[in-house]
Amino acid sequence: MSEELLKQRITALEKMCNALMDRVEHSTDSIGNDYALFEHSIVLQNSVNEKTKELEARNIELHKALDNLQDATDQMIQSEKLAALGSLVAGIAHEVNTPLGISVTAASHLEDTCHNITNLFETGAMKKSDLQGFIADCNETTRIVTSNLSRAADLIQSFKKIAVDQSSEVRQTIALAAYLRDIIVSLTPKLKKTQIKVTIDCPEEFKLSTLPGSITQVLTNLVSNSLLHGYQLGSAGEIEIKVKTRGTSAIIVYSDDGRGIAPEHLSKIYEPFFTTKRGQGGSGLGLHLIFNIVTHSLGGTIDCKSTVGHGATFTITLPESIVLEQDAKYTNNSCGRYYMFFIASLFRMTGIALSF
Repeated sequence: MSEELLKQRITALEKMCNALMDRVEHSTDSIGNDYALFEHSIVLQNSVNEKTKELEARNIELHKALDNLQDATDQMIQSEKLAALGSLVAGIAHEVNTPLGISVTAASHLEDTCHNITNLFETGAMKKSDLQGFIADCNETTRIVTSNLSRAADLIQSFKKIAVDQSSEVRQTIALAAYLRDIIVSLTPKLKKTQIKVTIDCPEEFKLSTLPGSITQVLTNLVSNSLLHGYQLGSAGEIEIKVKTRGTSAIIVYSDDGRGIAPEHLSKIYEPFFTTKRGQGGSGLGLHLIFNIVTHSLGGTIDCKSTVGHGATFTITLPESIVLEQDAKYTNNSCGRYYMFFIASLFRMTGIALSF
C-alpha cells in the first residue's frame, strides 16, 4: 500500500471520528435539554397545583361571603316588613281611637243627661220641655255613637281581614275589588296625611284564587314607594289601581302621576339596597321585596314603565291558580303573628273583646 493511499484512509477515518463525536455531543445536548424541560414541567405542574388550591380556597370564601350577604339581605327584608307593619298598626290604633273616644264622650254625656232627667222626674219638677229636650238629646247622642262605632267597626273589620291573611299564606278565592278596598282602608292613616287620592277600577264580579297576604304586601309597598319617591311633601296627586282580566289571569295596573323614574334608574329599581332616598327613609328593599313576592310567591310577572315628570306604571300579571311554595323565602308567618299580637293588644287596651 502506497504512502499516499494510507494518508487518504487516515484522513477519511479522522472525518468519520469527528462526525461520530459531533453526533455524540449533539445527542448529549439533546438529552440535557429534554431533562431541563422535564424539570421545568414539574415546576410548572407544582405551581399550577398550588394556584388551583388557592383558587378553590378563595372560591369557598366567596361562596361563604355570598351566603352571608344573602342572609343579611333576608334579615333586612324581614326588618323592613316588621317596620312597615309596626307603622301600620300605630296608624290603625290612632284611627280606631278617634271614633271610640268620640263614642265614649257621647255616652258619658248621655249618662249625665239621664241622671238629670231622673232627678227632675223624682222631684216632680220635670216639665214637658225637659222631656222633649231629653228625647232630642238621646236621638242626637245615639246617632253620634252609632256612626262613630260603625266607623270603628269598619276599620277593625278591614284590618282584621288583612291581619288574618298576613298570618296564614293559604290560597283563597277572594273578591278582588272588595279586597283591594280593604287594603286601601288599612292604609288610611298613611294616606290621610297627604293630598294623594287612590282610585280603584276593578270588576266587582271578578274573583281570584291567590295568596291574599302577598297581594297586601305588594300593594302596601307600592303605595309607600309612591308616597316616598313620587311626590313632594304636601303635593296633590292620584294613584290608580286598575284590574283587567285575560282568560283566567288578572292584570293589575298600578300607576301614579308623580315625578317618575329616571331612565338610568329603571334597570336597577328591583336590585336590593338601590334607592335614591338614602338617609331620607328609603331602604332600597321595597321594590326588591315586591319583585320577589310577585315572581316567587305569586308566580306572576311585574313590569315597570316610567317617564320623568309623568309618573310610573307597574303592570302585574297574576295567574288565577297559584301553587304555594312551601320554602318561599319571602312568605314569613312571623309578620302575620306580629300583626295579630299588636291588634289584640290594642283591643285589650280599649277593653274590646275580639275573636280572630
